[in-house]
Order: sequence, then structure tokens, then C-alpha cells
Amino acid sequence: MVFLRNPKIKYSLLIVVVLVAIFGIGALREGGHQILEIKNPKENNRFEIKEIKPINVLFVGDIMLDRKVEMQMEKNGFGYPFEKIREFLNKSDFVFANLEGPISKNPTKFSPDAMTFAFSDKVIAPLFSSNFRIFSLANNHTLNMYQDGLNETKKLLEEAGIEWVGEPFSCSDNYVLKDNLVFLAFNTTFSSCGDKLITTIVEKAKKENPDKFLIVSMHWGEEYKIESSQAQKNIAYKIIDAGADLIVGHHPHVVQEYEKYKNKMIFYSLGNFVFDQYFSEETQQGLIVRLEIYPHTNNIDEGIYGSKIIYQIIPIKSIASQPQLMEKQKANEFMKKRGFENTIAAENAEIKKVCFKENCFYAEIVEKSEDLALGLMFRKYLDEDRGMLFVFPNLENHSFWMKNTLIPLDIIWLNENMEVIYIGENIQPCREEICKSINPIEKSKYALELNAGTAQKINLIIGDKLIIDN
Repeated sequence: MVFLRNPKIKYSLLIVVVLVAIFGIGALREGGHQILEIKNPKENNRFEIKEIKPINVLFVGDIMLDRKVEMQMEKNGFGYPFEKIREFLNKSDFVFANLEGPISKNPTKFSPDAMTFAFSDKVIAPLFSSNFRIFSLANNHTLNMYQDGLNETKKLLEEAGIEWVGEPFSCSDNYVLKDNLVFLAFNTTFSSCGDKLITTIVEKAKKENPDKFLIVSMHWGEEYKIESSQAQKNIAYKIIDAGADLIVGHHPHVVQEYEKYKNKMIFYSLGNFVFDQYFSEETQQGLIVRLEIYPHTNNIDEGIYGSKIIYQIIPIKSIASQPQLMEKQKANEFMKKRGFENTIAAENAEIKKVCFKENCFYAEIVEKSEDLALGLMFRKYLDEDRGMLFVFPNLENHSFWMKNTLIPLDIIWLNENMEVIYIGENIQPCREEICKSINPIEKSKYALELNAGTAQKINLIIGDKLIIDN
């Protein structure tokens, strides 16, 4: 090259190369690990896709806001029951619950020991701010102020922007349609709702909404029984056969078992959420069920959901009528004691327990090209013990980018032996039109995405081996 014969040019270029080497390497180090960033390279494995909005809904148990709960609210403010759980509830799209009584501007003052309830309308604002958007009124207490009280309850909820479903006595075929989910609710504790009528209504709702996810809330079973009755099982199977995609149960005031029937989940009782039944440990425990449901990628515009359905089962405890998440060790003990094998269940998705030594996570396994492209895009929340494991078809250089990702992540690349070869720490979501890609340079067969800060928390280093619990 002739121009290099000029010594001034030659030495100038040499200086430039040295400077690039010095400052370039420094610029490529992020969080103690080298990260090469390239603007949207053509070879990027994460191609641009349409927005796929997963629906994230929480289901909780019975809510009773009278008696000793009301005493606590009058003393500490009407937001008292939700103070320790509100932040968690607001990480979902919305919350569904069973409202165990009427709401009124002038509630009847029942005895603190009464078995009839009435709630002040002052509870509505805290309920709304805690992300409750649908209540089942199909239970044995929403008529405690008779029909006028029920009518007022419906009116007050509607004015606050909270929907309701189900009737306490009759078997209503009115359903709520929200975010491509269909909600029905029935009470079998004293109403005229027989099995045949319920299944007929379920069949009708599914026929009218064949591509939507149908959820049935059931108020049923025996109080304080930790196992469901045969009657519950019989009607549950019929409801699934009629077209329901999910059943959530209330009324026993304790947690009952859950099961999968024809690949559909049945949660027989979520237990209490807010109540004043302080007389046993079981009545002060409950479950939150998180439903994550994804649309079919080839039917995004039509809003057809069900390509991937993931349930997370989250134990809670209540102290003085304040529900809160159980500590990890207590939650594990509770799940083991109740015979609940996993905190994660999935339909059309594979979830496996993966561990770095004693540090374990429930990882969603993705292998299909569309799932590899989507990854954790558009998700609003990722639990500390959750993650996503990418299984690539070939051992090669796999770069990632954070476009449409809403959660800061640690990305851990692994070789064919499941050994860590690269760690990208605290990678932030990209909100720009053009996003940079993160390239580990080395070839990988797997990549694991976890919440930002996890790698440092568990002292992860290059060479650590990931074990999949089969």
C-alpha cells in the first residue's frame, strides 16, 4: 500500500491503532465483563417482531372487610389490609378476587362476632389502588344487605372502574370480557346453580368466545377442609369438559389442592386473602395464582391467545389481616407440607429447574425460532427465582439486544457443556428506535436470562456449570 510509505502517515496510523486498542478495550468492559456492542447487526439472532403483549393476571382468595378487619382499618386507615402486598399486586395487569360481602355508603353495623358482613364504601379506593379490577359476587355473603345492598355494591364498583361477575343466588350467564379473557362466576353453597345449568352456561360462553381464554370462579366446597370434596371434582371436570380453560375456587377459607385435568388447571381453593379468622394457621395462609398467557404469534392482530400458558403459585401468609408474601424458606416448607410439587405449572411451555450449585431457578425453556426471537420481550415482571433458558440450534456466536425488553437483565452465555463462558450484567432495557446488540464474541449453545443483579448475588464466575433438574 503506497500511502504507508509516507512515515508521517505510517506513525499516525500506528498511534490511532494504539489509542483504539487502549480506549476501545476499556469502553468494552461493562460490569467487569467484556461486552461488544454493535448496532442492530444483520447476523443478530433476535429479529424485529410485532408487539406480543402477554396478559399477566393475579387470582387471590376471599376478601372480607368487616368485623376485626374493619376495626384495624378504622384504627390504621382503610388501606391497611393491602399495605404489605400492594406493590406486588400492581406488578400484574390486574387482580381478580372473591368479594365476601356487600359495599355500602351506609353499611349495616353487624356484631363483631356476626356471620353477616357489610363493608364501608371507603374500601373502594384502596381496592382500586391495589389493582383489583374484577370481583366475583357469586358467594354466600353478598346478599347480607339484601337485594338493595347487592345493587348498591354493583353500582359503587362500576363507578370506581371495577367490574363484577356472578350472582349470589341465581346462576347468571353474564360474563366479563377483559383483555381476551372471559370470566364467569358461580355460587353452589346455597344458590339454585346445579351442575347442568352451570355447564350449559359455560358451553354457551365458550361458543360465543371460541378463541378466548375462559376462566370460571367457583364458590363451593366445605369450610376448613384442606382437601376438595368429590362433589367439587365432579363439577370441575364437567366445567372443563364444557369448555373452561381455568377454574379458581373460593369458600373453604383454607388452601386446597390443585390439579391438572385434560391439561387445564383447577385450583380448588385459594384460601383467605383478607379475613379475620385468626384461630388457625391454615385460615391465615393462602395462595396467589399468577396467570401468564401469550398470543399465537401468527394471530397477533386477531388477539388469539393460548400459545403459551404459565401459572405461578405463590404462597402468602396473613398477620392481623395483612396478607404478605411468605419468606422463601417458609414458602418452600408450606409447599412441601401440602404436597405441592412445583410452584410453576405450564401449558404449551416447558419449565425446568436449573441450578448453579445451590442457587436454583425455574427457567422457561425456549428452542423454537419464534420463541428465541421473542425471549422476555414485553414482560413487565420477573420473579427472583424465574428465568429463561435459550437453547440454540447451533454452537455459534449468539448476540442479544434489549429492544422491547422492559426488565433489566443479567445474560449468561454457556457452552455445549453448560459451562459459563460469558456474563453480561445489569443490561438495561432499550427504549430507543435503534438499539445496540450485546455480543459475547465467543461461541455459545445456551444463554440464561435472569433478573439484573442475580449473577453478582450468587457470585457467578466464568466456568461455573449449570445443572438442569430433570
